[in-house]
Amino acid sequence: VLIFDEVQTGVGATGSFWAFQTLGVEPDILAFGKKTQVCGILAGRKIEEVNGHVFETSSRINSTWGGNLVDMVRFDRILEIIEADDLVAHTAETGAYLKEQLLGLAERFPFTNVRGKGTFCAFTVADAQTRNAIADACFDRGVAILGCGMSSIRFRPPLTITKSEIDEGMSVLADAAKEVIG
Repeated sequence: VLIFDEVQTGVGATGSFWAFQTLGVEPDILAFGKKTQVCGILAGRKIEEVNGHVFETSSRINSTWGGNLVDMVRFDRILEIIEADDLVAHTAETGAYLKEQLLGLAERFPFTNVRGKGTFCAFTVADAQTRNAIADACFDRGVAILGCGMSSIRFRPPLTITKSEIDEGMSVLADAAKEVIG
């Protein structure tokens, strides 16, 4: 059984509704959350090959994956907004713009391995100390960025982020990098 965890990457963050859609492979089970404000799983027919699977045997899925009516109604409304506002296409466009801006900063600062799909982007700096100092300097300027791995900074903005908001964030990031790196 091929299981994909799209808790962070799913529901538009990568510029496609599911990140797997850009990979040319389809999972048998997909876990999702974050952008949906609810956690859930999707399962294909392959699950029926597993005896006593969670959809067949009562009480095998609870809490996180159990869901409730309020969560389902909220998620339905979120999906309606994503579709009505074409937020997946918007995220593909703003993500390409974000990556372009990061590549521009990489020409000015020692940012390496600029990468990403949609707005789910990251880059690497020399070490964790530098990464943490840049993140702290950004936070002091009102922008929260996330560390990942040993020395990378990643982005996971809302689906509705605008190019002007990206510009504002990149300006803060450049100021922070100048302060920390020089």
